[in-house]
Amino acid sequence: MPGSPLSSSQVQPREVLRALGYSGVSQPEPVHGGWDTLLWRFATKDGRQHSLRVYSLARLRPIAWRERVALDCCAGAGLPAPRVEAAGELDGVPAMVLSWCPGEPLLSLVERRPWALWRLGRLFGRTQARIHGVAPPPELVAQAPGEWVARVGDEYAELAAHIRRLAPSTGSLIHMDFHPLNIISDGSTITGIIDWSGAAAGDPRADLARTSITLLAAPVPPGPLSPLLNMARRLILSAWRSGYRQEAGGIPDYKPFMAWAGATLLAEIELVVDRADVWGTPDDVRRLARLVREWASDDGIHL
Repeated sequence: MPGSPLSSSQVQPREVLRALGYSGVSQPEPVHGGWDTLLWRFATKDGRQHSLRVYSLARLRPIAWRERVALDCCAGAGLPAPRVEAAGELDGVPAMVLSWCPGEPLLSLVERRPWALWRLGRLFGRTQARIHGVAPPPELVAQAPGEWVARVGDEYAELAAHIRRLAPSTGSLIHMDFHPLNIISDGSTITGIIDWSGAAAGDPRADLARTSITLLAAPVPPGPLSPLLNMARRLILSAWRSGYRQEAGGIPDYKPFMAWAGATLLAEIELVVDRADVWGTPDDVRRLARLVREWASDDGIHL
């Protein structure tokens, strides 16, 4: 098993595709993906577009399984998410072929059309409410809530204990990485909800808190419009909440989950912050850790 993440230069996408039953395809084109996966876009002879998703480490096998289970659940519920067309492993590393979701990340749309921010933000919130209305698959229920509550570092174990004391629900499908880079849109509708590696059978408050902390404090991608995106955080947050309330008829109080949600985001960022392809910095980590301590203090927890 590889000890460090695979890079795109170490993977021959055509070989992976052949192993998964795809031959005679177009030249796979690299696509910027998440922190733990490598992505390529390709077309089959019928002209349909697909994506190849290769996990960068063999130890991510349980995460790949979780994502596949969640995507199958989305297909059954009619949610706009990629469909799993093939799955397997190459040299112990998980890989999947997914249907292609046309459009672009919601964040990119906001960058190009800042005047549409409120409408797109409300659409973002309505989509998350739709997810929470879906019953989770039994495979994820069997792991809940222990698996997802424990997604914090050892120094934040008291926050996990705090969530367990709240007796969280396990009755909803939750995404746990729901943010504007993981939502694909054509500008009018949502065409894809991607990156289900954190999916769980859980409590909507946990998912809402994770989205809230991401909108408030997660580092934004570098670029000329990053200062604008930082200034727009509060407006996006308000639009998201408005859309969620419209779809769900209300929004639960997720504040008791905020410190824990921040700690789950910290646990992910701290693993990759030193990598060149990650835009988060040690300063971002320190800022988020400070916010986690402040939110925990509000709940009477002193870290």
